Amino acid sequence: MISEHSPDLVIVTGAGRGIGRSIALEFGRAGIQVLCVSRSENAAGTATAIRGGGGSADSIAVDLGDFDEAGARVGAWLGDKTYERVGMVLAAATLGPSGGLKSAALAGWDFAWRVNVLGNLAVVQAALPTMLKHKFGRLAFFAGGGSAYAYPLFPAYAATKTALVRAVENLHEDLKDMGDFAVTILAPGAVETDILAAVREQGGYVRTTVGMEEPVSFVRQFVLAESCAFSGCFVHVRDEWAPLLNSSKQIATKDLWKLRRIE
Repeated sequence: MISEHSPDLVIVTGAGRGIGRSIALEFGRAGIQVLCVSRSENAAGTATAIRGGGGSADSIAVDLGDFDEAGARVGAWLGDKTYERVGMVLAAATLGPSGGLKSAALAGWDFAWRVNVLGNLAVVQAALPTMLKHKFGRLAFFAGGGSAYAYPLFPAYAATKTALVRAVENLHEDLKDMGDFAVTILAPGAVETDILAAVREQGGYVRTTVGMEEPVSFVRQFVLAESCAFSGCFVHVRDEWAPLLNSSKQIATKDLWKLRRIE
């Protein structure tokens, strides 16, 4: 539910397709200003769809692989705006090359790192001055195959998504005493997207799929929550996370939903 504590702007990377697009449309329907960011002009298409439904949206087409440019473009867009409560959904991702290290194209690993990690973090960095000024932020990242287990089919993707889990833990520590901040990273499950289709094409086995509505619902509830007890955590969409929003209930243990060796 939209409240006086809800963001007045949500920035969505990867907004041109898949989960990112669905989330951008959801916030547009909720009456929140959306900035759609993606590599292609599909971002403009998503923004047009939001405006067509009565919402408010703008778009930036930029390759997150050029993370300096991506950060600069988002920072410039925010420069003359007056938003006080910013939410962010970092959904942009590329699979990178498939197969083992012996035959790997490391240039593909480099591109995956620049998009999945540095590109998304550059967009966050561009918005941090606004968030810190107003002492508010909601940041939702996405993990994926290989974040919690070995994933040799797409090892670059796995490595970058694992890095994002630790980046989220660190970002939580950075922001926890700076105001009303919450940051999380979601394992959305196997949602029918272009990335999942590419995994199948390379022989990947998918046991159970998840409907698009599940990650969209998680992100909406997290971003709109007045409080969150799992900030800094790596959450699966089917974990018992709902009781930890908008309540005084605390997470059971500091080691729950973390990227951590278990002794």
